[in-house]
Amino acid sequence: MGVHAVRGQIQEWVSASPIYNEEGCNVAANNKPTLAQSPTDSIDHESKSALGRALVTLGDMWTVRILRSVFLGTRRFQELRDELDISDPVLSRRLRNLVEAGLLERVRYQTNPTRHEYLPTESGTDLWRIMVAIWAWDRTWASPRHRDAHIELTHQACGHQAQPIFGCGHCGAIGLTARDVRGSVDDRLLLDVRSERSRRSPVMSTPIDASEVLGDRWSTLVLSDALTGSHRFGDFQDRINISPVTLTDRLNLFVETGLMSREAISSGARRQEYRLTPKGLDIFSVFATINSWARQWLSENGSTGLSLTHISCGSELEPRFTCNTCNGVLVLEDLHFEAADRSEVNDR
Repeated sequence: MGVHAVRGQIQEWVSASPIYNEEGCNVAANNKPTLAQSPTDSIDHESKSALGRALVTLGDMWTVRILRSVFLGTRRFQELRDELDISDPVLSRRLRNLVEAGLLERVRYQTNPTRHEYLPTESGTDLWRIMVAIWAWDRTWASPRHRDAHIELTHQACGHQAQPIFGCGHCGAIGLTARDVRGSVDDRLLLDVRSERSRRSPVMSTPIDASEVLGDRWSTLVLSDALTGSHRFGDFQDRINISPVTLTDRLNLFVETGLMSREAISSGARRQEYRLTPKGLDIFSVFATINSWARQWLSENGSTGLSLTHISCGSELEPRFTCNTCNGVLVLEDLHFEAADRSEVNDR
């Protein structure tokens, strides 16, 4: 690995700031390490819904990007820092949180000096459907200049590059969207998300990717509410108890980024409603896979706070992806991500 290059004002900031090692410790003055402050307070797991806990863990842009990089094979501190262009203290905090959440395991790979890498645990590995859903959404809707636009997914069972098709594992239906599912939100989930400090991604902009949507909990909640049927400003306010200023900001962002359209309620009417576009509807698979993962790993009774019923078969939705080439069901062992030539991506 070469020396990490830090640009302009970021370099000035680093030179005036404490130095952090891969343990998240301040190794500056007197070499007395002190743990960096965690970005969130400890989570009261007993009082939170399973999906609420999952959104607290995954509802952060850097956390999603770190997990995605680890899933694709980048697992050492310096490599993650260079690949993501993330500061040492931010990376240290996120890695420590992921280890504490049981999603990553810190494993020593060198003794002199001591170095560690971060490997996914069993529950971390089971995030793979979420990572596939995020990749598929970004592949379809994010900019061709997106940082992962050059990543290709190969279904090794048939040997072809795949575009995953979302479906129901109970009945085998494919091509599902939010319109094929009936959702019911528990009040506990709404309270969980509202109680967390809302953090807007520092780089949320146009075009937007899935990690930026998940990185802001109010955005996640507004989109989830839209996916379960809300269309009007007052409906969003009443159902999720969001301030008018915050709601206006998020709705404007979604219209600007093409996730929603703003339409008059009736011809000539001044009142408007917000409808999910195909782009907005397509992000449903990301939320559905997070909900399924939360049920598997964070719920003791099978409840997550969000019930998703596949209308056609009447069963609780079991997210499943199939290969668009061979129609085979995608399983982790048969998936391979690889980097394509960036010049080919730019020519698309």
